[in-house]
Amino acid sequence: MPEMTWNGSYRLVQYFEYLTDEEMKKFKLFLSDFLPRGLMENAGRTDMAMLMVNHHGQQEAWDMAVSIWEKMGLTELWKRARAEDSLIYTAETLKQGEQGLMKSNDVLPESGNRRKYRRRMREKFQLLRDRNSRPGEHANLHHRFTRLLLVQDHRHREQKEHELLASGWQHAEIMKQRGRFLMVTALFDPDEKTGVHPKTVVLQGPAGIGKTTLARKVMLDWAEGNLFQDRFHYVFYISCREMNQLVKREISLADLVANDWPGLQVPMIEIMSHPEQLLFIVDGLDELKFPCDEHRYDLCKDWKRQWPVNILLSSLLRKVMLPEASLLITARLTALGKFSSLLETPRHVEILGFSEEERKEYFYRFFRDEDLAQRAFSLIEDNEILFTMCFVPLVSWIVCTCLKQQLERGQDLSQVSQTATALYVCYLSNLFTPGERIYSNQTLRGLCQLAAEGIWGKKILFDEEDLRRHGLEVTNVSAFLDVFIFQKDSACENYYSFIHLSFQEFFAAVFYALWGEKVGSESPVAAHAGIKGVLEKCQETGSSFLTLTVHFLFGFLRAETARKLEEIFSCQMSQEIKLELLQWVHSEIERCQKSSLHGQVLELMSFLYETQDEEFLTMAMHHFQEITLNIRTKIQFLILAFCLKHGHEVCRIHLTIKLRHCHLSAFTWRELFSVVSRNQNLRELDLSSSHLGDSSMMILCSELRNPDCTLQKLRLDNCHLTAACCRDLSYALESNHDLEYLNLSVNSLGDDGMKLLCKALRNQDCSLQELRMFWCDLTDTCCKDLSSTLIQNQNLLHLDLGANALRDDGMKLLCEALKHPHCQLQILVLWKCDLTSVSCEYLSFALISNQSLTHLDLSGNNLGNDGIKLLCEALGNQCCNINSLILRSCGFTASGCQDLSTALKRNRSVTHLNLADNALGNYGVTLLCEALGYPDCHLQELKLQCCCFSEACCWDLSMALKSNQNLTHLNLGGNNLGNDGVKLLCEAFRDPSCRLQEIKIWRSYCTVEGFLHLFDVLKSNHNLTHLNISGNTLGDEEVNLLCEALKHPNCNLQKLILSRWQLSEEAQKMLDDIRESCPHLTIESSN
Repeated sequence: MPEMTWNGSYRLVQYFEYLTDEEMKKFKLFLSDFLPRGLMENAGRTDMAMLMVNHHGQQEAWDMAVSIWEKMGLTELWKRARAEDSLIYTAETLKQGEQGLMKSNDVLPESGNRRKYRRRMREKFQLLRDRNSRPGEHANLHHRFTRLLLVQDHRHREQKEHELLASGWQHAEIMKQRGRFLMVTALFDPDEKTGVHPKTVVLQGPAGIGKTTLARKVMLDWAEGNLFQDRFHYVFYISCREMNQLVKREISLADLVANDWPGLQVPMIEIMSHPEQLLFIVDGLDELKFPCDEHRYDLCKDWKRQWPVNILLSSLLRKVMLPEASLLITARLTALGKFSSLLETPRHVEILGFSEEERKEYFYRFFRDEDLAQRAFSLIEDNEILFTMCFVPLVSWIVCTCLKQQLERGQDLSQVSQTATALYVCYLSNLFTPGERIYSNQTLRGLCQLAAEGIWGKKILFDEEDLRRHGLEVTNVSAFLDVFIFQKDSACENYYSFIHLSFQEFFAAVFYALWGEKVGSESPVAAHAGIKGVLEKCQETGSSFLTLTVHFLFGFLRAETARKLEEIFSCQMSQEIKLELLQWVHSEIERCQKSSLHGQVLELMSFLYETQDEEFLTMAMHHFQEITLNIRTKIQFLILAFCLKHGHEVCRIHLTIKLRHCHLSAFTWRELFSVVSRNQNLRELDLSSSHLGDSSMMILCSELRNPDCTLQKLRLDNCHLTAACCRDLSYALESNHDLEYLNLSVNSLGDDGMKLLCKALRNQDCSLQELRMFWCDLTDTCCKDLSSTLIQNQNLLHLDLGANALRDDGMKLLCEALKHPHCQLQILVLWKCDLTSVSCEYLSFALISNQSLTHLDLSGNNLGNDGIKLLCEALGNQCCNINSLILRSCGFTASGCQDLSTALKRNRSVTHLNLADNALGNYGVTLLCEALGYPDCHLQELKLQCCCFSEACCWDLSMALKSNQNLTHLNLGGNNLGNDGVKLLCEAFRDPSCRLQEIKIWRSYCTVEGFLHLFDVLKSNHNLTHLNISGNTLGDEEVNLLCEALKHPNCNLQKLILSRWQLSEEAQKMLDDIRESCPHLTIESSN
């Protein structure tokens, strides 16, 4: 006889070959209750075999196929399959007999008893009963089960209790931070540190997280041959809820096993022969009504003998009976403390719920129809609050159930999924049918009051005394137990809880909305009576436990929601609630805008969004004048767009939109950008650092073209724009007569983009006055268009082209425009444009002929001494009108200072000069001092930070400062002045003719000796208002001297900058005292 082998998928493929195409279609129909139709529709014979084995395991898939062939009337095929089963079983038995006895740690042969037991367990656990299902209605566990996130961890209750309130990406981050996730197959793997296999594993998690479902899935997977095959020969399932019913009886472990055995004769000797290969699943340990805390000498070892249930279970848990066996226990976090002493070195594994991907999979498994599932999931995914709560499998079930009921009635899904309030009210209205009341209004009120008390006390478990205090008896709440919104939570005997924290928050909100104002002084929640108390508490830090309750309160303002709520609870909602909420919103807006609490503004808007009441929203948004927000999720985007539509008084909007893995439709973008044309008071829109792209820009530009748009300032820097958007932007600039400021910096617009923009700038209707385009990938290629534009455009006054490789050729073209009499440009920024001394020759001629340019920034270009010399030829000309010249980091030295000094003696227009980060040295500064001391030098601000000079030039600088009557701002930071240099400078600072108002000598290597002179200046110089001494080490002695000077009546200092982080605690205390005694003084810390 040829060797027979067991390979489920191979055998199935062989037998499928005997089926005709029509028979195969019929076979798939029989399987439609066990496999998704979408997967089977186009599956061939091999694919079908793999699908069946993957979903049900080899043995279950084969048995299912054989059963279907019998139902189809394929008698010959069915008989042949059964005959082959017998041959395989006989062959395996003979082979095992030849191999002799196996060692205790080897895998036992699959006996007939084990096969029968597996089949019985498959039948028992493959079907799942939904909470609201009709009698006889079940769901297939394989179809419904979705993988859960597991992490090896043991957290205390308070660490977990309100994780629900973290939403969207924040909740995803929490999940990521929890550590490495664990697979079910690895539950009993050896410990990474000790190498020891755990004998007890505790699956822990809150209500509704999927503990029981996972335990049943482990049982089913083992029975189907897909899990723990090499480790456990037998797995037994013990329900603690069922054990409670046996509390008055005496039973043995053999009796428990017999309850699930498929037959009268239980082979206990065979089962117990290898106790190390037994697994007992103890489901719902927290539901036990007895404590299991007996003395160890009362426990039993004999599995054959009958014992009281508490003794029997305690013996098994505490490893007195069958110490070699393994335990898989499920329990709530709230109950673990009571049982932890019973368990020997357990491995704690927490169930975190569904990941984002698993939430989607659950929806597809629930609806079994791909189109419906996608439609439902996309609606919930858009609502961050609902989507976050769906990480709890129970909440996912509630959401799916509610949406399915809406679909069956042909009602609009978008309305019910728009807000969390609408969905919860819809769910409850489906449970509580008007006219079929099985509960009184008093019972409803008591339940809501209980929820409110729990929210205030951060309490989620209630005993019978709590119920009685609110006028509830156990019999009164039976209706709520039946419909699964309230449940027994037997962490301790006779404890109750809401099925999920969000339901408790919902009923608390109902209490305040319907009865909060009428509560008597004797009520347990009297101290917090009324919505006003809830809202005041919500303002405090650390009150996140109230956030969802307040969400629901605002949600009740929606007319349709309020109507359903009143029907359910037979109670009228007061109209005063709307006024109270509106007044609170106004006060919160004022507080947020005064203290720049941008994060709280978004939370406030989410409350407003929950109302979906346009009239209320318009009144609430009336007090917003400026809005600054970071938008990171789609629901935040939708909330913002909805609120802005009703914010007609908002003048300035600053948004950073960075959506994670989210695509928004054109309609959604239009909803947001419509504010540009809808709001006649909006003057400034800042979208810098947002992920916009060209498609959304097209929508924004269409709103900019709207004649109702009065926007004056638009920032689009670093918005991921390309040249493609410039055509739409060009059209917008041509038709918009109000826009004066546009920032397009840090976008890859390129020369093509600039060419399109120049077309608009040349249009006489374009009113743009300031254009910023630094770091836009421009080259000299675009400069020809730009040059002609500057000649024709009479409005553009400020142009920033920094960090673009314009080079000397581009500069030559720009200078052609600068020399033209029609060019009105006043400010030109060309930092880091790859310019050399060659460009300075073009600029020199342009600066002499240009009458409008007053500010020129050439920093970051390697001009060198030759370039400076050429520029100075223009600066020395009386026709040059430059007021501000920035030459920071331009690669020149003392040689260039000679030319600058000469030019400054002749020039009467330059008032601001920045020479920072050039190696001028002592000689260079001495040469500049010649100009500073010259009577015709009109310089008001001079920046010489990091210019490589020391105290050697400070005498010259001191003499120049004494004679200069115009200089008010001086920056000498980052130079090694030392104590001697500071001492020399202080002679000038003390001089009555010195007009300096701001002095910066940060990181000047000064110590107490130099500070003695500097702080003495504060007592005599009436002009000095700003002083920066950061980067210098200040000890307690120096700070004490500083504080004495600051308290002097002649000291007029208004702003002091130092490195506070380097100070001692005593020094910081001295400064804090000064801050209190001198309220006009601002003390800032710098790195």
